[in-house]
Amino acid sequence: MSSHREAPEIAKDPVADSTDVYAFVSPDRPGTVTLIANYVPLQEPAGGPNFYEFGDDVRYEIHIDNNGDGRADVTYRFRFQTRLRNPGTFLYNTGPILSLNSPNWNRRQFYTVSKVNVHGRVTELGAGLACPPCNIGPLSTPNYPQLAAAAVHDLGGGVRCSPGSARRGSTWTSGRSSTWPTCGRSSSCTTSSG
Repeated sequence: MSSHREAPEIAKDPVADSTDVYAFVSPDRPGTVTLIANYVPLQEPAGGPNFYEFGDDVRYEIHIDNNGDGRADVTYRFRFQTRLRNPGTFLYNTGPILSLNSPNWNRRQFYTVSKVNVHGRVTELGAGLACPPCNIGPLSTPNYPQLAAAAVHDLGGGVRCSPGSARRGSTWTSGRSSTWPTCGRSSSCTTSSG
């Protein structure tokens, strides 16, 4: 459902709100296509102390119709899991987040990505993959580009994925191959194969 929060029902569940999907040939890798799906719309990066996340109870999917028949030939499926380092605090972080395994990062998210073919066969492409933290400013994420780059995962077969934070007024890098201005949380796959 793409609603940009104006639909009453999805406004009650913003982590499931798919606001935009983009697909384009990657300008620096012309043999690939970059897919970006936006979720959790209209969130400011510094909206803490409880920053935006993907939903642990939401199955995110990007459907691809390669032949125009209105049916998905390929689907990329994402499932997320939030892990707390210190359940004794509600804070997202307790100091600067300097790496994807920083002890200061309390609410980390990991994901599994699967590819579903036209016949419904599911192939797990990766599991336990780290998401980057939310881009919440220079005190908490002093080197955000490095954190985002570390969360780009090569899944083999020409597929790279990077679910993560997008910041309004700047660009978000998808798979290190293209940039696109977005806001909220995004899932991205760059693929060279159908």
